[in-house]
Amino acid sequence: MIFTAHLSRAQVRNAISTLHLVQCSKGDKTYWSSSSYATLDGRHAVIDGCGNIKLSCSIHKLAEQAMTGHLDNSRPLRLDDALLVIRALWDADAGGLGVPIESVKVRYMEIGLSFVMSHEPLDYIRQMVSVGEDKHREMFVDYHFERDRQKVTAKTRNVRKCLKVYDKTYEAADHDREVEANTIRVETQYRRMNMQLSELLQDDTLLKFTAQYYRDFNSITWQRRIIGDKGVKESQFSKAAEILTLGVNEYLARHRDEWKAGHLSDKAWRTYREFAAAWPQMACRFRSERGPLEAEFDTKFHESYVYAVSRDN
Repeated sequence: MIFTAHLSRAQVRNAISTLHLVQCSKGDKTYWSSSSYATLDGRHAVIDGCGNIKLSCSIHKLAEQAMTGHLDNSRPLRLDDALLVIRALWDADAGGLGVPIESVKVRYMEIGLSFVMSHEPLDYIRQMVSVGEDKHREMFVDYHFERDRQKVTAKTRNVRKCLKVYDKTYEAADHDREVEANTIRVETQYRRMNMQLSELLQDDTLLKFTAQYYRDFNSITWQRRIIGDKGVKESQFSKAAEILTLGVNEYLARHRDEWKAGHLSDKAWRTYREFAAAWPQMACRFRSERGPLEAEFDTKFHESYVYAVSRDN
């Protein structure tokens, strides 16, 4: 998460001491920034000359550090434990900065689950096509990773919400860390936020975010085997597979764009339109078969989510 707040002079002094910040300068401006200690502590901060702090950290890693002494986000974490860490960041009695949460704003947030699969994560990731409750968020291979180690939705500058699934075991090894084999992580990133921390911590707000997270990743569209009734033409299978995966509207939009770009002839574009128009009558002749990897992922994701949101009485 990324937080910002304006600190009093006393709070600045406390933050410098608590976070082991070092004084820096750029031109004629002086500021305080994290030292190498932050790699052990897990809290990275910058305070400008006006007393404005920007604090970045992984809540999951800090919670794991409190329990095991290691910064790690590959193991299950309950929401209640995450909330304790968030509050402790600002509570002086808990070793935090002594800043009221009403004065803190949230600028960036991740909601994620990590769980262990029976096969390599890339076997599951390569079969994922789109994600999100509306099924319109296409998943792309992230070429900063080895192919099919991570897929993400569009993350251009103006996108405020990004969903991704990645091979946590591979990512940890790439950073000289070790986590359990076949660990996959499922994550939503909220960018460019401007929410009061006190509002985020309200029960109804937490429910809204966690429920949306579940609906999004419980709605992944997978590549599936398409089965057709006897007499279905071979040329119709690929069109049916596209519609079953994308929906009629997205199917038409993609081929319309191809036609406008000159990649489809008028005749081919007419064929796609006619198939879409006939789909309500033809749909009953095709069905998709859910594969074992999809079934396993859905089960593990559901179990992990139920554990994570179980609340203390």
